[in-house]
Amino acid sequence: MPAASKAVAIAAALFASSSLIAQVTLPPHTAIYNGFTRGYNFISSIPFNIIGLELPPNAQQAGDTASFMVRVNNIEVLRNVGGVVNPLATAIPILPGDSVDILGNWSPAATGNFTAHNSYSASYTLPGFSTLIEGVAHDLRRAGWQWDIGDPSYASGAYLAPTSGQLGRVFIYTSPAAGTIATNTTLGSGCVRQYTSFYENFATPAAFDLAGTAVTMIPNAGGYLVTTAGSFLPIGSVQAVPTALALGDDAGIVQPLTVGSFMGPAGPWTSLYVISNGLVCQAAGNSLVAAPAVSTLLGNPQTAFYTQADFDPIGGAGAGTIWFEENASVITVTWDNVASWNNPGSQNTFQMQLYPSGVVTIAWTALAAVGSNGGVLVGYSPGGASLDPGNTDLSALGAGSLMLTATDNPELQLAATTRPVLGTNWNLTCSNIPATAVFGLTIFGASDPGIPDLFFLGMPTCGLRASLDVINGPWFPGGPTYNYSFAVPATPASLVGFQLFTETAVFQVPPINAFGAITSNGIKGTLGDI
Repeated sequence: MPAASKAVAIAAALFASSSLIAQVTLPPHTAIYNGFTRGYNFISSIPFNIIGLELPPNAQQAGDTASFMVRVNNIEVLRNVGGVVNPLATAIPILPGDSVDILGNWSPAATGNFTAHNSYSASYTLPGFSTLIEGVAHDLRRAGWQWDIGDPSYASGAYLAPTSGQLGRVFIYTSPAAGTIATNTTLGSGCVRQYTSFYENFATPAAFDLAGTAVTMIPNAGGYLVTTAGSFLPIGSVQAVPTALALGDDAGIVQPLTVGSFMGPAGPWTSLYVISNGLVCQAAGNSLVAAPAVSTLLGNPQTAFYTQADFDPIGGAGAGTIWFEENASVITVTWDNVASWNNPGSQNTFQMQLYPSGVVTIAWTALAAVGSNGGVLVGYSPGGASLDPGNTDLSALGAGSLMLTATDNPELQLAATTRPVLGTNWNLTCSNIPATAVFGLTIFGASDPGIPDLFFLGMPTCGLRASLDVINGPWFPGGPTYNYSFAVPATPASLVGFQLFTETAVFQVPPINAFGAITSNGIKGTLGDI
């Protein structure tokens, strides 16, 4: 039967009144794989219905029957085995954000753990094979079940998580979803956001825009005030005979301090540990990997200052030098025309300056626009795990400044864990509740005041994103999270499209501000019937 006729037959079985049927295009058959069950996974970006499943005949052997499994958000919602009807009519609603696994194979009469017969596509690298579902682009990724799902003992197998590779070919037929989808929208951000680290991550060296500038970090209450100030000190201006550091590619070296001194965030430093890839650290222990990564900067065990890229001071003639200088007033470490590893002859010049008072300046003269050294990562992070403050555009600071604190304090955060569908509970979770919290309030409103900063109430950086129509509480947190919900009425249907706003406030002792409270971001829930 032609594919179009099969689609019509499926539609007639389940959706007799609908002609809006579509078959999702899969890549062509390239091979037969006999063993475990295979298929594919995708993350849906739209609501739709799966109204039919079909196995192509390529891998079918005499006596085989069709086996299908559909999993949504890691929950098995359909398993049909021993089938002689192919295609199989289904009725599976899919919502935006759902992780969907479509698995299937031909199973022989005598099944076992390794008896599945699969039609395989070619191999695809991530993000996967691009196709359209109800006219919207989706990426299909290889997935599977480590057993023949047609076997009674299939539950003994394990899920093969989405990955690159060959897809198991299982056709799906779809129809548009009927109804209005309920949605959640995050409004603003919570307070108080305090971070110990900062960084600017340039994905390519060509994007580096700090040449000819500097940032200076001024100690402040255990953290730093970061400003766009400072200048490059000429080589030899600090010490008449600078020391050339004997650093190789992806290497580090301990450099004792003799006449120079530096008060670090946690006390005085007696030496520096310099890494050729652009790090000045308190001690050895940080990663020597060349390619910069934000996760590494935030997780390195030793306090460090960064202008990290894949530098190579021993790349032959013209590779440049890393110089160390010190006197009683300042310590400098300078990358002087140091080459990039994959671009011999390129020149990168910048300098770290450490002062006895604890002030630090990073000054850049020029960085080469090389092709594939993993970009450039500029910043600072104390030793140990730090929270991610997000990327900072240092060139946009202008005359402004960035405040770093001695400890990380993530903002009070509110997230919806379900959508506000009519007749269901709209569930929300407030997280990052400080240990000093004594009670909290939950706010519901019919509008968004849109106030980003309540400084006039003594709550600087805290916002109000839900009108004060209903205030519930007080509630008493038993830890860093608090869960609450709103019962969305099932009727009337005119509620579809109504917007409900919510936010939380937490009071602390001792108070963190003059008002004594902090607020979360807001959530706008738009009611829907699906």
